[in-house]
Amino acid sequence: MLTFIITLIKLIIILGVVATIHEFGHFLASKLCKIGVNEFSIGFGPKIIQKKYKGTMYSLRCIPLGGYCAIEGEEGTSDREDSFEKKNVFQKIFVLIMGVTFNALLALIIFMGVAFSSPTATTQIKELPEVSILRDAGIQEGDTITAINGKRIKTASELLSLDLTELDSNDLEIEYERDNQTYTTLVKDAVQDVGYIGITFVTAENGVDVTNQIEIVAAGGVASNSGLKAHDTIIAINGEETKNSTDVKRITSQNAGKEIEYTIDRNGEILTFNLVPESKKEFNLDFSVEVVDTNLTYAWANTKNNVSTIIKSYVDLFKGKVQVDQMSGIVGIGEVVSTTRGVLEFLNLMAIISLAVGVANILPFPPLDGGKVVIVIGEAITRKKLPENAEAIISYIGLGLLLLLTIFITYKDIIRIL
Repeated sequence: MLTFIITLIKLIIILGVVATIHEFGHFLASKLCKIGVNEFSIGFGPKIIQKKYKGTMYSLRCIPLGGYCAIEGEEGTSDREDSFEKKNVFQKIFVLIMGVTFNALLALIIFMGVAFSSPTATTQIKELPEVSILRDAGIQEGDTITAINGKRIKTASELLSLDLTELDSNDLEIEYERDNQTYTTLVKDAVQDVGYIGITFVTAENGVDVTNQIEIVAAGGVASNSGLKAHDTIIAINGEETKNSTDVKRITSQNAGKEIEYTIDRNGEILTFNLVPESKKEFNLDFSVEVVDTNLTYAWANTKNNVSTIIKSYVDLFKGKVQVDQMSGIVGIGEVVSTTRGVLEFLNLMAIISLAVGVANILPFPPLDGGKVVIVIGEAITRKKLPENAEAIISYIGLGLLLLLTIFITYKDIIRIL
């Protein structure tokens, strides 16, 4: 029960901060453009404190899950000179995109702060095994990998997040530096196809060892679709005992595309599931890297990597690489929140959610900010205002579709977790 309460508090803080900073972006832009703001509220529901200042009612309300910025004339019509609809197209767009901009700024500030708070794993090679495909290609200890297939990298996190799905070959062209000289070599079989089912594991109490108990089951993955759930313990695969996550990953990775039997302990009940791990490309590079104090260059590199990863997830969704049932809603977010350990993990998750909310809001879909921008641009081009009833109908249809999507995703999350 205590864990649930702590998770709920964390979730409220994240959603409250992310939503409030979004609305504050709209508020600040409106004030800069001299547009009337009737109310700026932190939270929803019955008011706790309310005070009017310079034409704006400032409110603190009971439900701390966001807030709102009531801009004069944004919804409906208004004859006031300081209304939203009286402003030019550039001012309107500025007001609409500032919510997204503030979400992005919050994410960037947190990402940079988190990066500076811990050391950075670089791409300078500290140690190589005696038998190594990198050695065979001429790479040595002390060399620094600077590019993979022409993609520039500075940190190990950038290396590990490179997209390998569209490679035509398992060979990689690696650029590296040695004694201030740049070299390029072709590394054979640098990528391998491994089995993957979409789970993460619980870390032991010592904070180092990773157990064979499932912590999170990824939405829409093989494990989720096969019936595995969080807190299941994988005790054997194909009859071979598994004592920790290393055993599970080793056997799973060796069986991409093959049906294998997982034996599960679920609250004392022994169950079996037949799974076919999907094939996933991973680096076949065995080396350790130097870890150094984070400077501005490394912090910015890690921040850019985090941002590009989140944006890429949306691009993959529209390309069809990610299915709708692989998305997570409020329940899925709560599940991830419950696994955060320490302030840095919590803040990093807040940054991820803030940026994700920002990207989602700029999509050209009513009633999101991006959809409103499309309407404003359309009205500027046609020089005709969209009829109020038509705009309301479009917004209601869009809102209805978003609600249906939210219900569907929430249902999938609940079924997956329970």
